[in-house]
Amino acid sequence: MFDIISETMILSAFTDMFDRMGISWSSIVLHLIALIILTVGLYFLLFKPVKKMIRERQEKVKKIEKENADLNEEVKELKSSSEKVLSEAKKEAAAIHESVVKVAKQKADDIVGDARAKAKALIDRTETEMDEERKKLQADMEKQVADVSVAVAEKVIGRGITKEDNRRLIEDCLKEWSEKENV
Repeated sequence: MFDIISETMILSAFTDMFDRMGISWSSIVLHLIALIILTVGLYFLLFKPVKKMIRERQEKVKKIEKENADLNEEVKELKSSSEKVLSEAKKEAAAIHESVVKVAKQKADDIVGDARAKAKALIDRTETEMDEERKKLQADMEKQVADVSVAVAEKVIGRGITKEDNRRLIEDCLKEWSEKENV
């Protein structure tokens, strides 16, 4: 019972206060209905579109983030592949350099070998020519010595020398010269 009395007192106190302010229950109910309609209207007119716009923006941001992640992944792959290609290119350049050095050394060896062969051939030819020249000079000297020996012998002996005497004198002179050269 106390509850009913206190509720009625509270209600009458509120009613007196609302009457003094010029507010009635019907205006409160109307204001509450207007507030509900305004809230629902604002929900459908503002909150839902704003929420939809925010969701769309979030989707765009997620899409951009995904594109950025994909691009970052692609950049990493490109960087990795370019590093791999660069590494392979360096290896290939080193191999080419090594083969070029080998070819250059081989050509240098060939040139040196050819030069040595030509030098040896030139030395051999020169030695052959010198031997031939030496033999010619020796034959000329032998002929001159023979002629001089014959002339000297004719004057010393006072008579003519036969071919046999000439041959024997030449051989004796040549033997003496050969012995002197070998000593």
